[in-house]
Amino acid sequence: MEADTESSPRDLELSALEAEKEPMAAGGEDAAAPPEPGPSGGEKNGLVKLPEELGIPIESGGSKFTGLGKEELLRAAGTPPWAKARAILLLLFWLGWLGMLGAAAAIVARAPRCRPLPPRSWWELGALYRAPPAAFAGDLKGVAERLEHVAGLQVKGLVLGPLHPQSSGLPQDTPLEQLDPDLGSLVDLNHLLQAAKKKGIQVILDLTPNYLGGSAWFGPAVAEDPGFQDKVKRAMSLWLERGFSGFFLDGIEELKPSVLAEWRNLTEQNSPEGIPRVLIGGTRLPDPPSLLALLNSSAVGLMLGPFLEPLLAEPLSPTLVPQLMEFLGPKTPLAWSVGSPWQHLTGMSPLRAPQLLLLLWTLPGTPVLSYGDEVGLTDDEQGGVPGTPKPGQLTPMPWPLIEGIQKGDNSTEARLLELCRRLGALRVQERSLSLGDAEDISAGSAAAFLRSWDKSKRFLVVLNPGDQPLPKLALQDPRLPPQATLQLSTHHPPPADAHVDLGALKLRPYEGLLLSFPYTP
Repeated sequence: MEADTESSPRDLELSALEAEKEPMAAGGEDAAAPPEPGPSGGEKNGLVKLPEELGIPIESGGSKFTGLGKEELLRAAGTPPWAKARAILLLLFWLGWLGMLGAAAAIVARAPRCRPLPPRSWWELGALYRAPPAAFAGDLKGVAERLEHVAGLQVKGLVLGPLHPQSSGLPQDTPLEQLDPDLGSLVDLNHLLQAAKKKGIQVILDLTPNYLGGSAWFGPAVAEDPGFQDKVKRAMSLWLERGFSGFFLDGIEELKPSVLAEWRNLTEQNSPEGIPRVLIGGTRLPDPPSLLALLNSSAVGLMLGPFLEPLLAEPLSPTLVPQLMEFLGPKTPLAWSVGSPWQHLTGMSPLRAPQLLLLLWTLPGTPVLSYGDEVGLTDDEQGGVPGTPKPGQLTPMPWPLIEGIQKGDNSTEARLLELCRRLGALRVQERSLSLGDAEDISAGSAAAFLRSWDKSKRFLVVLNPGDQPLPKLALQDPRLPPQATLQLSTHHPPPADAHVDLGALKLRPYEGLLLSFPYTP
């Protein structure tokens, strides 16, 4: 058959391969035949020349070395020299390993230990921002639209309200559980709470009952009335169910500590998403001894009061900083503020406003801003003293002015806004400002204190509390280096060379400086 007489392509390929291998077979006829030159004149691949062909002599009677077999290797390895060598190498390995382990343990033991981070809640790590909806943005929808501005200040909590309507100023006509329809609906409120949550802002409800009257609790008789206290308790439970992260109650000096303790337990026990809730107490007590007594006896989670009011006095006491540090001693955490939504910081002290903002952000505790403080908002002629507001007294937030601020703007409002944004960012970034201790620094006619935490960068705050310049202020303290870096000034942008000599500082009237320097052992 044709299939038997003709070879397949596969057979032809195999035959060609066999033909190439034939010259390599020893003793064949063609083994000594000279190789045919290839196309390029070289030798054909696969040909191997024998030693005699290459001119290499082979000694007669010689034998090839083929290496040691398995049994020979085992016999050689068991000889005393090799056994000794193996033992020495094994000993050196373990000695080296133990040496490295000991060195690592010594490094760890001698390395300075980092100070453990203390437990901190969200209201202790950032600022709070007080914003009555009508004055801040008109209604709840407007507040939701303006949250980006609040978030830009590194604010952790928005104190919203009061939200309940109040008309007659009588306790029986104060529906604490209701939302004022002029501010929006519960749907609007829920949208606001969700929008704030997405920006990392917790919303606290101002539930002060008599926010339009002289006494926050309608007088001592109502404040101690168990029936009215139950009414407040029911309202708190309802607002917590609606999604608030805590409450602000003003005028707590009118309430018994046991009542506040019960309300605090109610607030803190309702934390469905694992985010702690807080009861903030506000006080209007003016004198430091009364404030200290209230701080030591209060049962709230955070206390807000006029602790910086001594800065508004003329002349300032030379022991200003030690007086402020005294407020940090009691067990109740402290929140710093100047004024309120009804009487703004800049209106109370225009010249010291930048300096006061610097203090709010750099003192230990929680800074609290009233809406508009960050742009120097002042109250109109209808503004009254804190605690005695009336409808229509709240000054509207100047949104057209804020939206018109551009980069490089040198207006007062722009400088204050940039100051607050910069301080808010530093407080979040730097542990010495958010967690650190505060120490008084002797500064002569000025006031100064140092913030420090473990081995983090140190921050030095220097204030000129007077209306006269300080042309050459020398800070000489063993805790301070000769030079520091100027982070910011309340009165001018940092110079190109931010390194300053702490032995020759220059401060303008009412100027404040924030300086930093690295930790040194």
